[in-house]
Amino acid sequence: MFLSALLFSACTDLTDGYSTDPVNITDPTVITTDKFLSGTEVSLIGIYEGDMNRLTGMWTGHFSGEDRQYIGLGNYGVSGRDFNTEWAGIYSSVVKNAQIVKSRSHVEKNPRMLAVAQVTEAMAIGLAADLWGDVPFAETGQYPVVTTPRFDDQISVYNNVQVLLDSAIANFRNGDVPKGLTKLVNDADIFFGGDTTSWIATAHTLKARYYLHTKDYTNAVKFSQMGISDASGNMMASHGTSYLQNFNLFYSFLVYDRPGYMGGNGYAAMLLDSTTAVHRTNAKTKEDARLNYYYIPGAGIYVGGNYEPNFLVDFDWGSGPGNDGFFGATTSFPMVTFEENQLILAEALIKSNDLTGSLDALNTLRNYLNNGGYWSPGYNDPDNYAHLYLPYDASDFAPGGMENADNIADNDALLREIIEERYVTLTAQLEVYNDIRRTNNLLGIPVKAGNTTIPLRLLYPQSELNTNGNVPSSGVGLFEATKANTTPY
Repeated sequence: MFLSALLFSACTDLTDGYSTDPVNITDPTVITTDKFLSGTEVSLIGIYEGDMNRLTGMWTGHFSGEDRQYIGLGNYGVSGRDFNTEWAGIYSSVVKNAQIVKSRSHVEKNPRMLAVAQVTEAMAIGLAADLWGDVPFAETGQYPVVTTPRFDDQISVYNNVQVLLDSAIANFRNGDVPKGLTKLVNDADIFFGGDTTSWIATAHTLKARYYLHTKDYTNAVKFSQMGISDASGNMMASHGTSYLQNFNLFYSFLVYDRPGYMGGNGYAAMLLDSTTAVHRTNAKTKEDARLNYYYIPGAGIYVGGNYEPNFLVDFDWGSGPGNDGFFGATTSFPMVTFEENQLILAEALIKSNDLTGSLDALNTLRNYLNNGGYWSPGYNDPDNYAHLYLPYDASDFAPGGMENADNIADNDALLREIIEERYVTLTAQLEVYNDIRRTNNLLGIPVKAGNTTIPLRLLYPQSELNTNGNVPSSGVGLFEATKANTTPY
């Protein structure tokens, strides 16, 4: 994990324009395929856990810009140059190197390594389509034959991502790798150690994720039912205790690199806090434990206001072994999870008018949360922070029910609860930004003064605008929805 902090340090275009890229190898012939694979996976972590997460997290109400350029960024003040590093990370550090791994895996007759590379490429390209809309796909990785790749339609990119994932699943099932190469795959794969079962489940959840993005609920149901079935199979980015080596990237930014720049004073913390007017506590739900896992209420360590992201960790802050916050140095970061998979299933089922099935899927997640979930119960508190997630029943969502005080249709009330659960369960994950845009802000997340919506896409990077005449030039402003998000929810 040495590359993670270096590759996506806090000092990037969203801060002061500085970055490093140790995965961009000068002479790839001297690097073995397994090293390329590990570097590609580390780069993927940097993309999913780094700058874009902090930026969009401020836009979705999970974080707040508190100092210097983060005040402007949190108020939607961005330009194309702010996304140079993220674009390069996706295309140079992940896609390019994944394609090298794929090419070599064919030569080495190693279908398992090929499959891992296909999933990482799908995750990078799928995320690019999520954030920018039309992006290069068909002509990527063809330099110097193609120096200015064309931008493919967003929907066609999603379709090609599905093809990549289908191919990966087939390759994972394609028997054993050649003798002598099995260990190579296991050592190289930092997520699952080459475990095919975990990768296949992850690929199915990813297929469900992208079908949800395109509002194909039938396929979202189908593939989530084959996805990650319990939290032990989650795809997580592991972290450690060494600065500039293996810290959680949020921790590095919040504590060591830019303390005080970003707080947690937003809608998400208020939803979890039972003392606020908008809290989601009810007779079956208590969120104290989750609030204190994500946030430090009554903040004041680095920022003002009521909340700060919980970066407390035993070796720096004396929080006690096993009781680190979600943004602690050693806390693993979620990439693809059982929690997300259950919520995809619940949403896709209610959008298919299956209230009973949707409620069952939601209650499966609530049962997991009620048994301690993904946080550390009793975090830093002798009384053990309260948590309660009793199963809901249909009457809770009927007009006048506990979760339907405004008397909307019961399906709509359950849908609202599922989207709200996604909003808090997937805190600090890029899926929340996708959710707000594709649901037309169903939850009514507050937007900044003078605006009617949060930004609906990222701007194309200045580096691409300067060098590629194929960059779309119309309908791509910050508040212009991407094609997938223009269709009714």
